[in-house]
Amino acid sequence: MQSLTFLLIFGFSTAILADMSCVFNYAGYGVINITSLGLRNGQPRFRDLSAISSSYYMYSFNPCFSFSENTCQNAAVCQISSDRKTSYTLGTHNSSFWTLDGSMTPTLTYNSQSKTVTIRMVCSNTNEDTLEILGEQTVNHYSMLLRSRCACWNGCRDPLPPSTTVTPRSSSASTTKTGWIYYDSCQYHDSRYGIIDLSTVGSMTDRPAFKDIQSIYSTNYVWSYNPCYSFSEHKCHNVAGCQLDKTSSVSYPIAYQNAVYWLNMNNTRSVNPTIVYATPSTNRRLKVQLICDRSSNQHRLEVVGETSVGEYLMQLTSPCACWNGCSHRPPNPSPNWNLWSIIGIAGGVIFLLFLIMMTCLFCSKPKRRSQYLTVGEKTPIFYVKN
Repeated sequence: MQSLTFLLIFGFSTAILADMSCVFNYAGYGVINITSLGLRNGQPRFRDLSAISSSYYMYSFNPCFSFSENTCQNAAVCQISSDRKTSYTLGTHNSSFWTLDGSMTPTLTYNSQSKTVTIRMVCSNTNEDTLEILGEQTVNHYSMLLRSRCACWNGCRDPLPPSTTVTPRSSSASTTKTGWIYYDSCQYHDSRYGIIDLSTVGSMTDRPAFKDIQSIYSTNYVWSYNPCYSFSEHKCHNVAGCQLDKTSSVSYPIAYQNAVYWLNMNNTRSVNPTIVYATPSTNRRLKVQLICDRSSNQHRLEVVGETSVGEYLMQLTSPCACWNGCSHRPPNPSPNWNLWSIIGIAGGVIFLLFLIMMTCLFCSKPKRRSQYLTVGEKTPIFYVKN
């Protein structure tokens, strides 16, 4: 009887179609709602993740809402080669359907031409949403695991409100709005919790706020990092992070301000918010964990270093790493004055004043008037004999 029930469930599961790729209702179990996991700005929530078995291909996935990356247009899942020269759309949202396996675990399936992607829901009680890439199991068949509280039955019942339009700012940082969530490389704003703003931590002088920091482990490298604003150092130009070799004077960009997303933004004390800088062209990724410290006005950076190939970890301790810790952006950048700059400017002012005084002196000096003698016919002329 149990085997018959299993066959009935498994056979029926292939016929279960959701009205959308966001929500799956099943009587007796409840609702799987992954709406809140998807970004609505045309970018993938999970970007450029590598499979466990191979790193040649990277995968991007955005629940619920289509995105575009490389040559993948209006995709749900995209596969990209590590050199970013080729990419393939593995699935679209209008081809999605839900199924249940024998253990009543939901699986979301996407199709695109001959390719199929199955994403198995893994219920998680943590606040971090992760996507694990299992890769190409058989030819043109790909598998992934989505771990999230929203992958639980009735874990996330209410979808997000309608999305708003993207409003570009007068800044070099990329901007994203997702319903009531807004973020860029400087700040993360959530209407439920408030704002985390790093703009007062970063330097606006094209120099890193944290320069040549040693790792907590003994290595031949030092690291520089600047939140919010790009900087240049050695051969790293317009970057957010740079790795420098002390012995051979070689440097590597490890982060850019225009490729940023945030993790663990759920205002829980057990999990630190993290800002992630992805560099797909070099297959490098920098994670900066934000450690809230309201007891100090100082900003401290601790560099863990390269935890695995192409993966870097830092910890930024600051009052600005707290929710609503630093909610105001700085005004226009102030000049970086030093002693010689002040002396040079003062000397130039004195020299200009001296020139003005000398000019005024010559202009005000009275001119000597010449007297002219008019010689006429009646003017006597005297001759002197020697």
